[in-house]
Amino acid sequence: MKTNILVTGLFLLAGLVSSCQSEMEEAKGYGYLQLSSVDVNKSVTTRADITSTEAIAVDVIDESALVVKHADDWNEMNDVLLPVATYTIKAYSADKDKEAQGFDAAPYYEGQTEVAIEANKAKAVEVTCKLAQAKVSVNCSESFKTAFNDYSCTVEGTDLSIPFVKDESRAAYVKAGQSLTVKVDFGNGKSFSQQITEKTEAAYYYKVNLDVTEGNASFDISVDQTIHQYEVTVKVPTKQESADMVTGDIRNDISKVWGQFAYLSGICNLEEITSPVQFRYKKKADSEWSTIEAAQEEGTKNYSAKVAPLDFDTEYEYYILCGDKTGETCTFTTEAYVEIPNLNFNTWTSVKKGFLTKRDCWFPNGDQANSYWATGNDGVVTLKSSNSIPVEDGRDGYSVQLSTVSITMVGYAAGNLFIGEYNTNMSDPASSVKFGRPYSGARPVKLSGWYKYAPGASMRTGATIPSDRTLTSDECEIYVKLWAGETLIGEGSFVDNKNVSEYTKFECPINYLDSTKRPNKITIVATSSRYGGEFEGTSVVGQLAEGSTLWVDDFELSYY
Repeated sequence: MKTNILVTGLFLLAGLVSSCQSEMEEAKGYGYLQLSSVDVNKSVTTRADITSTEAIAVDVIDESALVVKHADDWNEMNDVLLPVATYTIKAYSADKDKEAQGFDAAPYYEGQTEVAIEANKAKAVEVTCKLAQAKVSVNCSESFKTAFNDYSCTVEGTDLSIPFVKDESRAAYVKAGQSLTVKVDFGNGKSFSQQITEKTEAAYYYKVNLDVTEGNASFDISVDQTIHQYEVTVKVPTKQESADMVTGDIRNDISKVWGQFAYLSGICNLEEITSPVQFRYKKKADSEWSTIEAAQEEGTKNYSAKVAPLDFDTEYEYYILCGDKTGETCTFTTEAYVEIPNLNFNTWTSVKKGFLTKRDCWFPNGDQANSYWATGNDGVVTLKSSNSIPVEDGRDGYSVQLSTVSITMVGYAAGNLFIGEYNTNMSDPASSVKFGRPYSGARPVKLSGWYKYAPGASMRTGATIPSDRTLTSDECEIYVKLWAGETLIGEGSFVDNKNVSEYTKFECPINYLDSTKRPNKITIVATSSRYGGEFEGTSVVGQLAEGSTLWVDDFELSYY
């Protein structure tokens, strides 16, 4: 492809008609501008994209970047009187979108130059417009088509993915200034990628030719400046899996692909390793690769590396390499993020409830119900005030105050807050609580937040003693659990019995009992008395202390 050139002639008339001369004499400090013609540069050999009827708009721009004169069609811009100053004359395609990309995008031309307007003087100005985009096409050799019967090819860039189906002969326009990568997908998670250029140049044509090789992949570029053309030849290995370097396919391995990290794996069978074994990885939509050193598993030829942080619900590419030896390119997609509502506990509602006296029954949701988060307030307010309530105590918005209280019939009620359901069952209080809500998001690896704790003054007597020890002070607990079906697959707990008077950060790492399953249910629980949920019949029998109070705020789940 030849460089497309438009030459826009902007001329200040050397001899103005007498009426203009008298106007200039009266307007000292002004110059006279006239756009006399727009012409097509006849020296350009290839003119398939432009004709002499190309619509060109013109802007006259002052030093403060203000357009002082505009014409959608240069023919409409006639005599213009301008104050003495320096102006930018900008000419561009009037009816096309410079940002458009793909086969349907039209060529967009632009150019500009500066001119200094002097009092009572005329100057000739010429603006040369050229193609503002780049072009790209892909051609597959017959050898390539024979070697790979089933493949798909795309050219990818910044927010760009152009499919080049088999025998596609058209070229596509793309924005200048971006990197371009050709990607060949062979199916089954196997693909080949090669960057064409780090930065596309305006008015250049990138002709990509895909061929095959029996050895390692190769990449060659030849540039013809006279016609503004890059001839890019990419030779793809016919054998996509090398016996020397084998990239492990983790696409369907749940234990290795998480929400914001992944464990890459591969095998290096080289007899002599002269360079460090590494992995390269990137988002499929990106062109730039990141590199990370691989760690060898002792006594094997297996290598692995943890890459983080990654983006949720995003497809990545990766391969193993050592020196000039590489494994095939494989892909995986990270787990999606699903928000847990009201983790900052700033949303609360209440309704009046109670047996004889109506009291505020507080709910940590916006709909006056235990619809996602729940508490035992619905049962407590039958006889007492809510013991799980919002408070304003120095942190941003609301915090949660959970208090252990004595209550008729069950004996005690620990303040609690949890993801799940609560429906009061006086004949079987233990069944009032159902922990967990459906969850389809990425697996978290840690729960953190802020807490204060004041254990009650004295432990109750006659309580059931934990099998591992006797409590001398009440304990608060914050924990998270995840299930796959009915199977618990991950859990983490934070327990404390100290008096903590200032908000303090807590962290609760999550231990996965089974990393080969994804969760479909989650709960987070906070309670002022760890054993406040131990029942025998209708009575609480767990060790606890009346008056124990836990404050919590701003929970956060981490994913790497």
